Amino acid sequence: MSITLYFRQFFILLMLFGLGGLLPFVFNQGVASAYHFKSSYYLNAWEGKTTVDEIEYRDAYSAALNAYERDSLSPHYRIRLSKVMEWGVYLGFDSFSNDEFNTLLSGAIALRHNWPSAYSDYGFNLAFYQDKPDLAFEQLRIGLEYGPFEPEVIQKILTIGFAYWSTLSMDDKYLVFESLKLAPTMNNATRNHLVKSVSLYDKKSLVCSYYSYLPEPLPENTANWIAHNLCKTT
Repeated sequence: MSITLYFRQFFILLMLFGLGGLLPFVFNQGVASAYHFKSSYYLNAWEGKTTVDEIEYRDAYSAALNAYERDSLSPHYRIRLSKVMEWGVYLGFDSFSNDEFNTLLSGAIALRHNWPSAYSDYGFNLAFYQDKPDLAFEQLRIGLEYGPFEPEVIQKILTIGFAYWSTLSMDDKYLVFESLKLAPTMNNATRNHLVKSVSLYDKKSLVCSYYSYLPEPLPENTANWIAHNLCKTT
């Protein structure tokens, strides 16, 4: 056997043994991804709903938990599990402690510290599931540092701001107003979110008064959209 053929066979065997050692890891990652996809499917299907079948919730929670337990270092799996858990609390099917939510979401941020939506997701949880809007705005401000024009961050600022308006500090209210200035210039999803949030929290008078007294006029197309979609009188 030539020395070249010997080394070729040696390296083939080495690669095979190496791949064999990786197979359990690859399999585990594949299963985790499948569970993650399943829980994501449920969350997307529930979007816009107010009621969900408990059997569906249990299935979604089991899938999200399995994905997280197989790969707890994935920030995606941590956030997805926390979102399913939020549905469980909202629907009255489950109860989870603040520590459980904080562990998942702060861990996701530690793993992906420059991911704006991780901060906005944490802020949403702090506000609506832990009743801590002041801490929520701390997270949202960090989210803005990493993504000043990130739609998810702007949307969460408006939602939390309108929901807790009467209890917000002046600094937090200022941030809501600054986001109001930006939101109608963004994508359709953010514009639609603004319309729905204004209606849900009955903030049309506040919002439209703000737009009326802006010292600098908004771009013409933005002003027209506000007049015909957000602040129309009929």
